[in-house]
Amino acid sequence: MQKRSKYIALIGALILSAGALILVFGQSRQRNASGIEGVWQTVVTPRVCTTGNPVGPTFPGILMFSQGGTMTGTSTAVTSVYGVWDREPGSRQYSFATISLKYDAGILVGSRRITQIVTLDASGNSFTSTGTFQDYDLAGNPTISGCSTSTGTRFE
Repeated sequence: MQKRSKYIALIGALILSAGALILVFGQSRQRNASGIEGVWQTVVTPRVCTTGNPVGPTFPGILMFSQGGTMTGTSTAVTSVYGVWDREPGSRQYSFATISLKYDAGILVGSRRITQIVTLDASGNSFTSTGTFQDYDLAGNPTISGCSTSTGTRFE
């Protein structure tokens, strides 16, 4: 009888330990909303670089910042974008650079490089950014360039 009680106590302890491990594992998989990693819904405003005045309509986009410094995205202005991001000095400061292909009526006409400086708000759930774009023809020659700002909201 005493042996049976020890086994029951041991099984109970194992069940409690397993439950604690599951709880700790579940907590470690929670999303970290304090950094840029994750999926963001954006609104981009093209701007005249010299004045900062808006030019043309705003347009939506989606960006995904992955662990390790890579990113992808899309918008109504370009095809899928691929790029890299980095943490910058300062509170909640990041930067990214992307490359995408440009098409006109389904024909490849060149590429676009976008660079942005991003500032997360204190909650880590929204950001603002400023930056530039540079278009290139198929030979790699610069063509059109411009500036933009954007706002982003974390997708959850």
